[in-house]
Amino acid sequence: MLNYEKLMNAAPTKYGEVLNAKNQLIEFYEHPKFGEDYPVIAVCHALQLAAATTFYELDDMTAEHGEYTPLFVDGAIIYGFELI
Repeated sequence: MLNYEKLMNAAPTKYGEVLNAKNQLIEFYEHPKFGEDYPVIAVCHALQLAAATTFYELDDMTAEHGEYTPLFVDGAIIYGFELI
């Protein structure tokens, strides 16, 4: 997990967003210091949580099948089918 407030205060660049199976709006950001050399960061503003994903591109995380869509559960990040 990343420090949500510190990250948002650094004004990271937003890549996109997705609504997951738990109706959490997940926004994707580039790391403000390491840029594309760091995995995409998933943020849920409603929960004030931020976490580095294991992905460097959005394609899999935003695909319709939802297999790799990030979700925040009990303060941790998981991916789509891990919820089942």
